[in-house]
Amino acid sequence: MRMRAVLAAGVVGFMTSAAVATPVANQVNTFQGGATAGWTNGGGAADPSVLSTGGPAGAADAFLRVNATGAGGPGSHLVAYNQATQWTGNFSTAGVNAISMDLKNFSTSPLSMRISLRETGSTWYVSNPAVTLPADNSWHTVTFPLTTAALTATNGATPLATGLTRINEFRILHNPSPDYRGAVISASFGVDNVRAVPEPAGAPLAAAVLAPLLARRRRAHRHAAV
Repeated sequence: MRMRAVLAAGVVGFMTSAAVATPVANQVNTFQGGATAGWTNGGGAADPSVLSTGGPAGAADAFLRVNATGAGGPGSHLVAYNQATQWTGNFSTAGVNAISMDLKNFSTSPLSMRISLRETGSTWYVSNPAVTLPADNSWHTVTFPLTTAALTATNGATPLATGLTRINEFRILHNPSPDYRGAVISASFGVDNVRAVPEPAGAPLAAAVLAPLLARRRRAHRHAAV
């Protein structure tokens, strides 16, 4: 029996092919063309592969399966990373403030799923806390916010606001600890519909409307205090 569950706030988007430029709001990896779209685990037998069926939509819905051998060396960590231009560059200018995806645990124990991003100054930002992905043979929609409240900086101290303008690697991983490295484990998970979630459509308009009102309130408050 296949069922869908939402572990965090999901985002409804278009099921289009992925954009090829530096982050574009709503770009998405669906893996329908059979290519891995730049996702890798360092090469070798454990490198991610695309399965042509069994994704969240069922038959004929392709997805990426990420594996780890747990035996040491390349492919021993449960992680997939991407350094292609699609998932690097200036996330702030693109208006991307979260990453959503569908995940499925093919292992026998729950996984602690996180994303991680590295900026050009070598600071890593790791989602914290992790999202627990149950071993229930089901797909789950997960959203990872790109905010200071949701990301922990490691291996450096570059402010997130700066780092998000110069990302050079993006990772999806399992690790019980907030670490950019995937845990060494013999396990596997599926991922599909990796999407760059934009800011809410009304946010810029709301900010533009509220700013003058707040300014007038501050001026009125100062005059009242005189």
